Formats: sequence, C-alpha cells, structure tokens
Amino acid sequence: MRRTFKTQVLDKSGTLNRLTSTFLRRQFNIVTLSVTPSTTPGISDLTFVAELDEADQVQSLIRHLEKQVNVLTVQDITDTSTYSVELLLVKVATPSEDETLHEFIQQSDALVSVLKEEDGFTYLQAAGSETALNQLLEQLSSLEIKQVSRTGTAALL
Repeated sequence: MRRTFKTQVLDKSGTLNRLTSTFLRRQFNIVTLSVTPSTTPGISDLTFVAELDEADQVQSLIRHLEKQVNVLTVQDITDTSTYSVELLLVKVATPSEDETLHEFIQQSDALVSVLKEEDGFTYLQAAGSETALNQLLEQLSSLEIKQVSRTGTAALL
C-alpha cells in the first residue's frame, strides 16, 4: 500500500542520504520524493510516498526515521485531511484534429493547460492527484507522446 510521509529536517549535508538509506535497509520502495525549503530558514520539508505492505511497518519506519540525525518531525499523512498534488509536463505530437486533444483536457480531473504549440508538438502542464495524472496519461497514450516529466507528491496538512 502506498503511504505518504511528511518530514521536516535541518538543511545539512547527508540528511537525504540517511533518510533514503533507512528506506533501503528495510527494502521499502520510495515511489516519489519531493523536497522544498520550509518557511523557517535552515529547515526543509520532505514528502515521501513509499510502498509498505503492512501497518506495523509504518510505525517501525517512523521510529527509525525519527532517530536519524537532523530529523525534526515525521508524520504519516496518508489518512489525514491533506491536499496533495503532482505536476506533470507532457510533450505530445499535435493531433491533426485539434478537438481530440482539447477533449482529453476537458475530460481530465487534473488542472491541465497548454503551455505552447510549436513545430508539430503541443506542450501540456497538468497538476492533480496521482490518479488523475495517470488517467490523463492513459488518455494521451492514443496520441504520440514524445516526452514526460513528473514531480513527486507535494502535500499540505
């Protein structure tokens, strides 16, 4: 099951390595990782999405993360009232019928905008849940997708 963890850490060299090593030692896969400076200087917010099979693994992982040097807080925010989004950038071959692409955009649960159309390609930006972005990519797969770039999950409590 995918779990989302929100962590605050001090901005120190090696902190990210220690945290990812904690996941590695327990053989948990990190699906996405997002790091951003917090509103407090010298502190960063890290959001991990990881695959964990059992509920007892969650508490064990949190305890091990909390023991790491430079870690201030760790929370499992999977079941809390959060707002979480990912960003998706897609370069697709512009279809011969403009309506096709615009239909996909209108049907999407993600917030989708056209960044530009150039040299036979359309550049899209989408923000939304992992599920919404996966559905958008599935719809766009009927077109010729040239390139995809995707961020990790960013979340607010």
